[in-house]
Amino acid sequence: MEGRKVSELMLRTLRLYHEPVAVYFLEGEPSRPLARPKNRLSICQVVAHVREVGEGVFLTPEGLHCQTAAFVCGFPFREERVKKTLHKFLQPEAAERLYAERLRLPEGRFRGMAFLPLEEVTERPDAVLMVVDALQAAHLLDFYLFGSGRSELPLVHYPNAAVCGTMVRAYLTGEPALSLPCPGAFSSGKMDRGELFLAFSGPAFETVLRVLEDKAGKGRVSFLGGPRLVGEDTCRNCPLISFRVPGEDR
Repeated sequence: MEGRKVSELMLRTLRLYHEPVAVYFLEGEPSRPLARPKNRLSICQVVAHVREVGEGVFLTPEGLHCQTAAFVCGFPFREERVKKTLHKFLQPEAAERLYAERLRLPEGRFRGMAFLPLEEVTERPDAVLMVVDALQAAHLLDFYLFGSGRSELPLVHYPNAAVCGTMVRAYLTGEPALSLPCPGAFSSGKMDRGELFLAFSGPAFETVLRVLEDKAGKGRVSFLGGPRLVGEDTCRNCPLISFRVPGEDR
């Protein structure tokens, strides 16, 4: 995967506000030097740094502050802290059910996670994370539906763990995962405009990319700019939305 070309294509055609972030789950050390947090941080904070600053980060259990993220990522965690957080949002039975059933990475399998700007990637990521608005999300998910032959996608909402939970769900299921920002993402993840969080597994992202490249090559991605309206490629009535400036012959 040529990360720079992919990143430029996505930023140009979809008008993304932020650089997509590639994630690698590593059983050992990263293959190249990466920045490491000086202080214990949440995954929300790490991802915000990578997408806004453009610097790759390697995060280990020792550098992770958020106990919910540690739980979801299979790192050592404090059970009482995780359950206390869940009980803030859910009734007791629902909280216990989510604690028991939530998708998690295998405990102790990974030494850490590398987060890289997509433009620096040379190998297929385990997951790709994007901060998007509703229209960008709709286009990306539609590309996945088209490329995979699916007709619909079930969407899951968690009361917390929007970033880490979405990332892990996409990786484990191989399906796209879309989430609203949770309180942690609002406070720590720099998502105060109410953006959505969209994640793809590596193979699912490649499916999206194949469709995007094909449509962009034919000029059929409506974010490409110029006089076209967003959605013109699928809206039969868009050609009717035209105007004449006074004094023009046509």
